[in-house]
Amino acid sequence: MNFPVLVGSLLLLTGTQVSAHIKQDHVLPAFGCGTGCRVETEQLTYPETMDDGWTKVKVIERVFTTYRDEKGVWRSRPCSVDEDRCGPPVKEIWFFADCAGEKFVASSNPDRLNALEQDVFHTEGYLAGTPKHGTVSGNLFAKWVKLCHGDSMEGVELRRRLIP
Repeated sequence: MNFPVLVGSLLLLTGTQVSAHIKQDHVLPAFGCGTGCRVETEQLTYPETMDDGWTKVKVIERVFTTYRDEKGVWRSRPCSVDEDRCGPPVKEIWFFADCAGEKFVASSNPDRLNALEQDVFHTEGYLAGTPKHGTVSGNLFAKWVKLCHGDSMEGVELRRRLIP
């Protein structure tokens, strides 16, 4: 168990309330999800290392749509399932990263049960070996780097070297 979780557990047992703000060091703050769409991510827990070596962190994702108002001014608002036909506009999920194995998972289950593991690098064709950083692949590479390396020099160098 990591130290922040241990302290939080002890404070809960003693009845002490803590207003702790989690630093946003291990999640990509925002990424695109198509034309006029963006997802903002907030880190809810500190990263934990699971028994199998994977790293996990709980997040909340909020989907926003960008549109032109009646005066032609670009505006942004939370996505609406009915009006915009988007998925859930707000969801709490878990991000998982296999840092050594270069895989990433997003799942509603905290144990990665039934989650689809995805390579963060293309494995076939002319793109083989290049990072999956496009919105069509959910920005897997950038999410993986952020969770595995945070803003460390290693992470910065990895992003600089591999993103075209």
